[in-house]
Formats: sequence, C-alpha cells, structure tokens
Amino acid sequence: MKKILIISLLIVPLGAYAWESFMDKCIQSWIGYPLDAVIKKWGYPDNEQNIAGKKLYIWETVDYDVDTDSGWSISSTDKKGRETIFSSGGVPKIEYCRKTLETDERGIIVNGQWKGNDCPKFYLVGKKYVNPANDYWTNKK
Repeated sequence: MKKILIISLLIVPLGAYAWESFMDKCIQSWIGYPLDAVIKKWGYPDNEQNIAGKKLYIWETVDYDVDTDSGWSISSTDKKGRETIFSSGGVPKIEYCRKTLETDERGIIVNGQWKGNDCPKFYLVGKKYVNPANDYWTNKK
C-alpha cells in the first residue's frame, strides 16, 4: 500500500509539470516568428487588445459542460412501493484554454502566455499549436 501511495505522489506532480511544460514550450516556439505564421497554424485570433502599449492577440476555446459525477440523488419509496428519485443532475463546469501572444510593432511575436484548465497537456494532443518551424519535440538532438 505504501508503494502505491508513493508512486501516485510522484506521478501526479509529474503530470502537472508535463502540462505546464508542454504549453510553455508551445508558446515559446512562436517567439521571434511573425504573427502571420501563427494565424496560418491557429486561425484568426478571437480577440485583439492594446494594453499598456502592447499589442495582444488572444485565442480562446470555452466549453460549458455538466459534471455528472458531482451530482447527487435521493430516492424515497412510498407505502405503495412507488419510488421517487430527486436528483441535482450535476454541477456546471467551464473548460477553457486561453493563449495570448504579444507582438512588437513589426508583428513579430515577443512574448506569450496561456491559462486554463483545458489546454493540451501533451504533444500528441496539442501539436496543432506548436510552431512547425521551431518544434522542440521533433527538433531535439
């Protein structure tokens, strides 16, 4: 039992690290490249903003769902044996991934960040967001 606990304590942080590491490297793969190259790969941004003299481009996916595992139900049976079930049906949840890239005055990516609970965690799922000209995973030596 101790072995299982120790292994799971090691795996959980590594999984979280892989998620952050993938998205960080994905965003970094675009630094120094033109915005047009990102648009060819990701499509047009959902939003653009000028904040504190910085030009920001934002791509965001949002999915509204219901977490049925977190719902509750109560059943009762009357004197005639008829059962009535009351149920919450679950808790609403929002899954999202927001990728923000900053460009300089020439349209070159100079910075970026991401946040969300539904961003790709691994290369095979998220390779569509990686710069093919600067792919850390295929260009490793």
